[in-house]
Amino acid sequence: MKRFVSVLALVLYGMSLTLAQTPRAGTPAQKPTTAAQKASPPKFKAIWEPVNYKEDLVLFDVYFVSKDEGWVTGAAGTILHTKDGGTNWTAELGGDPHAEGGELKHVFFKDPTHGWAQAWNSLFRTTDGESWQQVTGDIRGDVFFVSDLKGIRVIAGRIFATEDGGIGWKQVFTCRAKMEVQGLTQEKDCDLWALHFPTATVGYAMGAPRITARTEDGGVTWNVLVGPEQPGDQRVSDVFFLDANTGYQVRTNVLYRTTDGGQNWQGVIAKLEAGYPKVKFADREVGWSCLGGTWAYTVDGGKHWTSRSVRFPAPVISFSLPTRDRGYVVGDHGMIYRYRVVPIDYTSKGMLEATLMPEASATQSSPN
Repeated sequence: MKRFVSVLALVLYGMSLTLAQTPRAGTPAQKPTTAAQKASPPKFKAIWEPVNYKEDLVLFDVYFVSKDEGWVTGAAGTILHTKDGGTNWTAELGGDPHAEGGELKHVFFKDPTHGWAQAWNSLFRTTDGESWQQVTGDIRGDVFFVSDLKGIRVIAGRIFATEDGGIGWKQVFTCRAKMEVQGLTQEKDCDLWALHFPTATVGYAMGAPRITARTEDGGVTWNVLVGPEQPGDQRVSDVFFLDANTGYQVRTNVLYRTTDGGQNWQGVIAKLEAGYPKVKFADREVGWSCLGGTWAYTVDGGKHWTSRSVRFPAPVISFSLPTRDRGYVVGDHGMIYRYRVVPIDYTSKGMLEATLMPEASATQSSPN
C-alpha cells in the first residue's frame, strides 16, 4: 500500500510540472529572439555627393583643415575656398578656365590662415586664408610646414629649409649614401622628392630606391638609412607617418609599412590604383588611398585594406581626409565629391554609395 501511494505521488508531481510549463489558453508561446530581430535598422549611411565647381577646370589638389573648410587648386592659377563643405566655392585666385595662370598642383595648410600653393617652380602664400601673394624666386619641390614660419622642401636630393614662411630658403642637406649593389660597394648621390613630418621635429624624405632620410631636429640635420636590395622598383612615390616611428611608403602602387622609424619595411596587402597613389590618415586607425576610380581604405591603422571601385564622373586626381567621417576628392572638369555620413533616408542628385567608416573612439586623434 505504501508503494502504491509513493507511485501515485510521483505521477501527480509530474503532471503538475507539465501543466506549469504548458501555456495558458489564448496565450501564444514565446519564440526565442533571433539576432536579426535584436539588431535595430541602420539610422545612417555614408555617401559620395557632388559639390562641383561650375567651370571646366582641371583640379589638381585639395586640402581641408576641418570638415567644412578647405581649399582646392587647379589649372589657370586657380585657388578655390569653401567654409561650408563645398556647398559654395569662392575663387581666391583664378577660377576662369580661359585666364592665364600656372597649374597649381600642390596645396598645403598648417592652420585655417596659413597656407601655400605651388606651381612647378613658383610658390604662393596666404597668412589670412583668403588673400595670396607670390613668393619671389625659383622655388621647386613640394613644401611641408611644421609651423606658420618654419618649412621644408626637397628636390633632386637636396633639402631646403625656411624660417620666414617660405620667403627665404637655405639648403641644409644633400643626400649621398654608401650602399652595396650586386655585391659591390658604391657611394652615390640619392634623389629625394617625397616628404612628411609626423611631428614638428621628426620628419622623413624618400625617393630613390632603398633610401630613407630622417631628421629628429626639425630638418636642421639628416641621417640616411639604406635598406636592403630587393627585386622590383624600389623608388618611393609617397610617404605618410602616423607617429615618429610608424609609417607607410608607396612604391609604384605597392604599400609598405615600418614600425621602427624606417629601418625595416614590410609589404602590406592592399590594392591601390596604378599611377603614384597617395596615402593619408585621418587618425591612427582610418586611412585612405584614392586615385582614378579606386578607393582603398583601412580602419585598423593600415594592417588591413579594402578596395572599392567608385564610378566618379571623372578620374580622381587628389583627395583630402580631414576626419574619418568626411573626405573630398577632386578631378577634371571642376569635379569635387564629398564623402559624409547622412540619415538613412537622405537622397541627393548624383549621390554615390560609400562604405560607412566606424565611429571614432575617445582616444583617437589626427596623426598630422
